[in-house]
Amino acid sequence: MQKKSKVAIIILNWNGFDDTVECLNSLKKLEYKNYKVVLVDNGSANNEGIRLKEMFPALHLIQNETNRGFAGGNNDGINWAQDYDFEYIVNLNNDCIVDKNWLTNLVGGLKASHADFGSSRIMFYPNTDIICTDEDILYPDGSAISKNRYNKFNGTNKIRKIFSACGAGSIYLNKSLQNVKIKNKQFFDELYFAYNEDVDLGIRLNCKSYKGVSIANAVVYHKHSKTAGKYSKLKMFHSEKNRMLNEILNYPLYLIILGEVFFIFKIFCIFVHQIFNRKSKGYKYLKNLGAFEMFCLFIKARFWIIFNFPSILQDRIERKRRGFINKKIYKFFCWNLSKMVS
Repeated sequence: MQKKSKVAIIILNWNGFDDTVECLNSLKKLEYKNYKVVLVDNGSANNEGIRLKEMFPALHLIQNETNRGFAGGNNDGINWAQDYDFEYIVNLNNDCIVDKNWLTNLVGGLKASHADFGSSRIMFYPNTDIICTDEDILYPDGSAISKNRYNKFNGTNKIRKIFSACGAGSIYLNKSLQNVKIKNKQFFDELYFAYNEDVDLGIRLNCKSYKGVSIANAVVYHKHSKTAGKYSKLKMFHSEKNRMLNEILNYPLYLIILGEVFFIFKIFCIFVHQIFNRKSKGYKYLKNLGAFEMFCLFIKARFWIIFNFPSILQDRIERKRRGFINKKIYKFFCWNLSKMVS
């Protein structure tokens, strides 16, 4: 019997003890057994990392003194896994519950399709038939949304090609990650901290012609935005900052200009739509944060770009030298605003 491939499952914890316990308990029921959980505790209070290690002694614990974000925390886990020659790297959010056949189908689907990275079918928690995401799609202004969110699953388990895998439940062939890492040891760019870093990684993978797929029968259930909050200041700030980073770090100059024109048009459409539709995403953000607070967050994101521009420029120069800035990136753009304004 052929030995199953060795998989590292990287999970971040930041003051999410109960959710992480539920996630780890679901992993114990997996049919696939040749895996190692790498728990990265991002400076949680109350010794959460140590307590989780005591409850689940088989996992490997990386204890960070501070919160290194999604990008930094996952890089810590990936670098540890690379030192121990794991064939596949899996990123799983701590607020996810996995189906018992999830990892079997995730690894099997990637192998069967001869792909280099893939996305689980991530459903809203609890056991619902409504999709949270099964891939990320990119807009001309650097923003990204989850494809098929709020759609009912149609029951089709066909594997299909995708642009980018959502970091809440993604799998990567270790060799492909090695070939797109930057700044020596970063797979997810740590300038992002949280949000859209998985899209940035997807851009680099596509620039090197790596193939991504959505594996519909690899199912996880996601509580969604449990850590930062669905309409939080933290999420809005990093989403806007990282939207601009996606442009600056990955687009040719003329596409950055085009992207910002698209952004202005998008904001106008969202503003008009939220006036007439109180169920829209724009209205919900406005209701939760207020117009002045949202404006301040947008300004704060731009000041962050200005103050960190030397590091951003150095990052872009490295990407340009290594062929990660490709003028054909426009082929992956989605121009349909209906999902974004609704």
